[in-house]
Amino acid sequence: MAPSFLNKASLWPSLTTSIMIFLSVPVMASLSGDTDERNNLSSTKQISLPNSEVNSFSINWQWTDHKGKNINVKSFFDTDIVETSLRDSYKLSFSLSHPIKAIHTYLTPRLEFAIERINFYTPDDQDKITDIKYAFTNKDESNASQLFWQAYNQYQNDAFYHLKITPCVHPDDEDLPCVRPNYSQLFYEYRAYLKDIATQLAKQQSFSTAVKNARHWVYAIPDREEHDNSFFSPISVLKTNEADSDEKALLLATLISQLAPEYELFMLYPSTSIGSVSPVWLTIDSKSGVEGQKIMINKNQYTVISGSKIKLDKMLSSNTKLISESLY
Repeated sequence: MAPSFLNKASLWPSLTTSIMIFLSVPVMASLSGDTDERNNLSSTKQISLPNSEVNSFSINWQWTDHKGKNINVKSFFDTDIVETSLRDSYKLSFSLSHPIKAIHTYLTPRLEFAIERINFYTPDDQDKITDIKYAFTNKDESNASQLFWQAYNQYQNDAFYHLKITPCVHPDDEDLPCVRPNYSQLFYEYRAYLKDIATQLAKQQSFSTAVKNARHWVYAIPDREEHDNSFFSPISVLKTNEADSDEKALLLATLISQLAPEYELFMLYPSTSIGSVSPVWLTIDSKSGVEGQKIMINKNQYTVISGSKIKLDKMLSSNTKLISESLY
């Protein structure tokens, strides 16, 4: 039986409301109270990363494929790439753990500057905005209020993009904040870093065998315990040599998309997932000819190329609502 799918552009008024409430009280934007280094993030101040974590690294993996052919994949990642990846992992992990606080940290200085400029251009005989709390609690048709809300809407969208998260509806309570990693954004930002590896896989054998080897390589990476409040970017996965289900799916997607760019890829996961989703499956258009379990998405047939078949069969048999997220 084909699964039911939610639209990716889920409504998220509860998250907006939570942000408004959080911003309307005098809370400092500093995150100095967090002791966990992974959570010690500020959008306006670069965190200091340990040298041991941003060192460049190389990979040199060898294995024998199902035909007995020796396969070798190697690549080098310099310190700039590693540092970018690590910052993204820190930023994502904090945002998934504390979405309202992360967005608040990004928004506060920008809205304060917007209020300053709005007041500067507002005539003295018109009401001006005294502070952020006033702006939220005195929404009206005045020019100053309208300009403030325009700024808020723009900066809120900017915040989601900067933090690399996307809003969702919390499965337990729609009034609770809910965000997930923006898998499509991360996919586009990181696939170029994996081009060298994809090229090596493509040159060594046919397309179908290259896909099998890419799957073998990614799923040979040791499993990391599933946590909905943390996410490692693909380069961080390679450096730490461990990954959970959605991290492996995204890494595999960056490779498969370069082996077969003409075929659409979807991430598939339960609608009840929040944060770093689990379980997750990667699917490819069945026209690709890749072998595997078939599933219908948007009235088209796709082939499942990652994730647990047992878990997926259980989801389908119980008519669990699933979300299909196109990567490109």
